[in-house]
Amino acid sequence: MSTAVHNSCVDGGPIVRSDALKRVMRLAEQVAQHPAAVLIVGETGTGKEMIAHAIHNHSLRCNQPWVDVNCAAIPEHLVESELFGYEKGAFSGADTTKPGFFEIADKGTLFLDEIGELEQKVQVKLLRVLDNVPYFRLGGSKKIHVDVRLVAATNQNLQELVNAGKFRRDLYHRLAQFTLEVPPLRDRPEDLLGIAEQVLRQHDPQGSFAPDAVSAMLSYAWPGNVRELRNSIFRAVMLARHSPTVISAAELRLAPKASSSNGTAALEGDLTGVERQMIFSALERFGGNQGKAAAALGISRRTLLRKLKSYRENEAAVGTLTAEQQRYYRADVDEPVTVRHGTESSRATLINISSGGAALSLDKTLRFGTSLRIYFTVPGSGYEAEFPGRVAWSNRAGEHGIQFGQIEAGARAALERWLQSRMQAAVVHEQAG
Repeated sequence: MSTAVHNSCVDGGPIVRSDALKRVMRLAEQVAQHPAAVLIVGETGTGKEMIAHAIHNHSLRCNQPWVDVNCAAIPEHLVESELFGYEKGAFSGADTTKPGFFEIADKGTLFLDEIGELEQKVQVKLLRVLDNVPYFRLGGSKKIHVDVRLVAATNQNLQELVNAGKFRRDLYHRLAQFTLEVPPLRDRPEDLLGIAEQVLRQHDPQGSFAPDAVSAMLSYAWPGNVRELRNSIFRAVMLARHSPTVISAAELRLAPKASSSNGTAALEGDLTGVERQMIFSALERFGGNQGKAAAALGISRRTLLRKLKSYRENEAAVGTLTAEQQRYYRADVDEPVTVRHGTESSRATLINISSGGAALSLDKTLRFGTSLRIYFTVPGSGYEAEFPGRVAWSNRAGEHGIQFGQIEAGARAALERWLQSRMQAAVVHEQAG
């Protein structure tokens, strides 16, 4: 079978120019034809979700639901109920029956990012589902059977976790039948420059990079990979004083941070403040991965979580949550909204919402990838907003998952303020409980 690999796509599509990434994409398209689970490994921010999307889009399930879940962003006590669902009355607050992500992804693809963060009792249940064994929702008595293609990803070394007794050996071997490794951005200079040009054009179509900026980008290690590159260029565009934008090496700010004599970042403040700086510096260095940050700091992940919780309590603010946690926090709602797709407008019910997307119920089923706009008043703000996005998944019940696109600044700010208030309320409730 011949495989076509596009060098690049316009309008924010993936950049695939390097031979290294082309090989991975070819393998992804070949693996897509098989029903087995796939494990994608690579550093944080390398584009593992892009590879997972490619597997789904080239499989026979391409017109079925695509559901992506960040395992590290779900609180540990909610992982099982989120993945496998729960029945009404299963626990305090379970006012209605809720299908899990596996049911939502039935006949389609479920992408589990950061799978190394799953606790072992959930790993057992996951292995049984992969073996086509029906399961129970939390608190349920009726077995659920699903047909789901699982694609998992991690930036951790699962073999080391297996050896340390933190990840089940049988699940690891089940997942690792097909393993795709995404090379880091520093080993893909063609992709690096292509992505940089793409991001710059999104902010300034006439913009360009000075020669010293190109040299700086090619010589920098990019520990945060594509995510760090995008953030660096966005910041540089904001700092640029030229029109059209000409980004220099100085505006990219890629020089190492100030260091002390022993090579560690300079720290200021009292002991508590220094500890806090070290923790958040480690979280930033590892892209929000709490397991890796804890290991680098020489503490357990439980200790790290306890300290993060204490910062929230002391500051009475949600802003100390990691960016990943804020992005994937979902607030349940039951609000009427208007959805416009093409020339049609429909009434719908908003089920939940996060800063990155939403779920809503429609009286019709929209195809995967359909572009649309959601119009509603952000709860608690009175701000009437428009949220552009596309359909990321849908099911027979008319429920749709929407991935947001570029949101107008005022609407995003209003939504994030409301989400933060909801997260803070959840923290207070947890403390009271």
